[in-house]
Amino acid sequence: MAFEIQNPYAVPGEFRKAQLHCHTTESDGRFRPAELLRMYRDAGYAFVCITDHNRVTRCEDLNERNFVAIPGTEDTVSRVLPPLGPHMARLFVDAPLRSGTPQDRIDRTLSEGAVVSLCHPSWNGNLWTGAWSERTIVSLRGFQLIEIWNPHSHSTEDVRRWEAALRTRGPDARLWGIAVDDCHRREQFNRGWVMVKVLEASGPALHRALLDGAFYTSTGSAADFSVAGQTITVRLHEQGRIRFLDARGSVRAEVDGDEAWYSIIGDEQFVRTEVRSPAGTAWSQPFWLVSSQD
Repeated sequence: MAFEIQNPYAVPGEFRKAQLHCHTTESDGRFRPAELLRMYRDAGYAFVCITDHNRVTRCEDLNERNFVAIPGTEDTVSRVLPPLGPHMARLFVDAPLRSGTPQDRIDRTLSEGAVVSLCHPSWNGNLWTGAWSERTIVSLRGFQLIEIWNPHSHSTEDVRRWEAALRTRGPDARLWGIAVDDCHRREQFNRGWVMVKVLEASGPALHRALLDGAFYTSTGSAADFSVAGQTITVRLHEQGRIRFLDARGSVRAEVDGDEAWYSIIGDEQFVRTEVRSPAGTAWSQPFWLVSSQD
């Protein structure tokens, strides 16, 4: 059977840095909104979404041609007693949601044309009620993003839950992994982000890139991805170790250097890449294999 590789990076534009989860003094952060945004702008970010707890913090004072603040919120999804429960980030929204099941909240957010992210899936805070279990993650429909690196969570376990959801949902229900600062104080600043491929720094451009998976996730490593025929190529901006993994998390190839390629066999379901270098780690989005007609 012949296969085609779905390449989320096959879009025009250049990679720009985006932070999708951070907090200000409007909830439990240490920095005022304009102060935090200025810190991110000066660190080279083009997009920042403030996600204060259970409220939308708007601050557009610094918005300009190459920098945009996006409204969002991190809502607690209480199942029994507030404030217990896991957290759901909702991006491009005007108000928090204070009631409803996880699926209800996802459906309402999608109906507004907004974006949903599940926060720190394996976080054991909130008196051990803060985790999104694998069973819940694979049962939920429609959410577009899941955090696979957050300083408050366990990245290896979060990636595993992401993989389980990908296997369940398949290539048509797009689900992308992100890294975030979840910044509350200085030592959590500029540690995890996404590099979105866009033509401009605007809200609509970021929104489209997040829905389409036109971004990679990083804690420092920088990379470029391309597909030619049935081969995926990764080029690093520094020396590192490049791994190609299939849908089960099995390593199909591993290369040291600044460039590596992998030719699909056909049984992978999808291929994703992980890069480790002295600068940090980077994760690609999945390259799904779909059958093609001759």
